Amino acid sequence: METVNSIDSKNRNLGEILFFSLFIPWIAMVILTQTTLYGKYLYKINSTWEILIHFLPLCVVTIKVLLVDKLELIPKLLTLLILYTVFAQFIRITYDDDLLLCVLFVISAYGIDFRKILKAYLLEAAILTAITTFASLIGWIPNIINHQYGRTRYAMGSIWCTDYAAKFFFMLLICLYLYSKKMKWFHWVGLLAICTTVFAITFGKLDFICMLLAIALFFFHELLQKHSGKLKETWEKLLEKCAVLFTPCAALLMTIITLVYTPSNSILFKLNKLLSGRLILGRNAFSNIKFTLIGQDIVWVGMGNISNDLVPKDYNFVDCSFLNILFTFGLLVILALIAMSVYLAYKNRKDHHFVLVVALISLNCMVAHHFIELAYNPFWVAILASMPIASTQVIRNNNQTEEQKA
Repeated sequence: METVNSIDSKNRNLGEILFFSLFIPWIAMVILTQTTLYGKYLYKINSTWEILIHFLPLCVVTIKVLLVDKLELIPKLLTLLILYTVFAQFIRITYDDDLLLCVLFVISAYGIDFRKILKAYLLEAAILTAITTFASLIGWIPNIINHQYGRTRYAMGSIWCTDYAAKFFFMLLICLYLYSKKMKWFHWVGLLAICTTVFAITFGKLDFICMLLAIALFFFHELLQKHSGKLKETWEKLLEKCAVLFTPCAALLMTIITLVYTPSNSILFKLNKLLSGRLILGRNAFSNIKFTLIGQDIVWVGMGNISNDLVPKDYNFVDCSFLNILFTFGLLVILALIAMSVYLAYKNRKDHHFVLVVALISLNCMVAHHFIELAYNPFWVAILASMPIASTQVIRNNNQTEEQKA
């Protein structure tokens, strides 16, 4: 007779097989859709086929939830209800699969090692980015070129310059989350050199600032870990107490300054210029597009896949993630996503590296649209994945055990 542990082990192995058999090819696909390979060859796929290919991951996740995941019946049914509701929104209302894919992989990641998921994602993203970068350099796929701010900007196989920079920002976050504890001085210098090179190529100012801030915050955090004292204790308490505030504050702040924006206000006018026109585009969206409770089909017009310096006449793209999601997927979805981010931050507040990631993603998504895009941000799977125990919590638990023994 099989023991309970052996059955659990088999379920975990089967769950991992199902998850990664789905995760690896779909990560490749969503990353490639953000490149000029997709823009040149694949974008003409019939919309009916595009909807049909989403049935495969839907079926795999349904099988995993019903037959593999160790959940009670009611949570399983509620999970599937959420999944199929989002799928219905995709095929009937928004025709945008970002939310669907995010929910699909959050649900399918139940019980899977979070660090293993990030390592698989990082390896795949790095390989695909290297391949598409090389392909753009030798002319296999288009390399979008733009001239702004007195600079020549290259997208290196991505559909736009800042999207290329954003790839490196999120890969940087994964590297720092996974490996910052073990990094030596030359690792920090190497990461700084890579980020500077990406900035020189793309001139993605806001992404570069976020990358520099990420390196600085993680470096400061690791520096404090080598010393015990009041500064370290204050820093860790500050992270734990502020963890739940980062995302809602970022979303609220960007919404407010967008709504109150007016060119007649010199401060807001300069801020809008600093943010490359993001405030006026968001303000126009509130006036012209408006938002609904459950989302709508919006044709976003940006500079992607356009290798010249002419801004499209009907340019309307809203870069801020929180506002972009509000207009595309509706008020209920953005509120739910902010609540989920707050839950994640609170649940993992003892994992200070994760809290730093939440803070940095919240900041970046004020000016970028990658909050729920699986091609960039895999951290959402932390909702149901198996999370590592924070080192600080391990130390506290050990201390409590020693006190009890004494």
